Amino acid sequence: MNLKKLTLYSSVFALQGLSNAVIPILPELAGGDSGSIAVSSLIFSGYFMGAFISLVPLGILADRIGNLKVIRFGMLLTALAGFVITFSDIPLILGIFRFLEGVGCGAFFPAAFSILAEWEDSQQSLGEFNFLLNAGLAAGVFFSGMLAGVGIKTAIASFTFLAGLSCILLLSKAGELLSPNRYGKEFTHSESKSPAKSQQDTSLLPELKSYLVKARKTMFQTDLGKIWGISVLLYGTTGLLNANYADYSASFLSKPELGLAISVSYLAAMISSLIAGRADLNYKNIVRTGIILAAAGIFLSVKLPLLAFFFIGAGGGAAVVGLITAVSRINSSGFAMGLFNTGIYAGLGMGPILGSFFLGPLGYETLFFGSAVALLSVFFVKLE
Repeated sequence: MNLKKLTLYSSVFALQGLSNAVIPILPELAGGDSGSIAVSSLIFSGYFMGAFISLVPLGILADRIGNLKVIRFGMLLTALAGFVITFSDIPLILGIFRFLEGVGCGAFFPAAFSILAEWEDSQQSLGEFNFLLNAGLAAGVFFSGMLAGVGIKTAIASFTFLAGLSCILLLSKAGELLSPNRYGKEFTHSESKSPAKSQQDTSLLPELKSYLVKARKTMFQTDLGKIWGISVLLYGTTGLLNANYADYSASFLSKPELGLAISVSYLAAMISSLIAGRADLNYKNIVRTGIILAAAGIFLSVKLPLLAFFFIGAGGGAAVVGLITAVSRINSSGFAMGLFNTGIYAGLGMGPILGSFFLGPLGYETLFFGSAVALLSVFFVKLE
């Protein structure tokens, strides 16, 4: 593996591992027995809300000032957030820095995908990158559970250290190899304009406004709105389960067992993504199959956690392949794909928070069953 790939791949592995290392220890981060479910959900969701809010504007900024600068900012913010989370026990501080960690994620991914698209072996590199993305997610929950006995934040500290090493690589000459002297299209184009026009175009707000207008038209005049809604529901229901399962399973799963169960979902997603990509099925059937598997996993979570998380991961991995294919039939631009990804983060961010309002009157099992039934309502949505 060459140095530029090592720099980018180590960054995505550390970033994703750190993001998921909180999941098995959410009750402890929320204050243990004195903590509330709402606080636990807030710490979980803060990351995804930060990513949801920042993905589009920081993607535009990467076009303006260059991908490498935005990637460096994203990883520095990730490492800083990990450092504070490692040493702070105040739930409000943890929630704030989980949000900032999500902003780091929102900075990293649009710029990283843009860099990968420029490489000669972009298709192979995208496959390797996505493999390590899921590997980082799996490693985060697995090692968080396994190392909880050593220290409740041992995994968080470990992935923060890896994020720090990635920052050093990005700031060194190795980082320059990623995208040497390369800026986004918008930035390059503006260089040829008059000084007055160029100065006006450096403002991000007018461009962001035009993107929001375009997003509104795309969402309501095509099937993208339906696809976006399906992704919100899929990731909202599975995110709700992930955010609350540590509390729910405390009486029958140890931290290592919990970490293993959740990590299985990411391994299953890696496998099902490959199978769905090669399956001789249209995207509608792929989405439906994925939804059935994910809903079955949520139902099984109250009795068979290992099998449940395998189904959830397999269903999510397959459904996303079908949903991305559906988006590409409407618009294959990076903007459309970015808009689709905001649906994923919106679901992961809002699902656990909304679910916490119903947890008190309904209880865990009823809430999980209800979310599975809600997920199955996707079958009433018709995609062209």
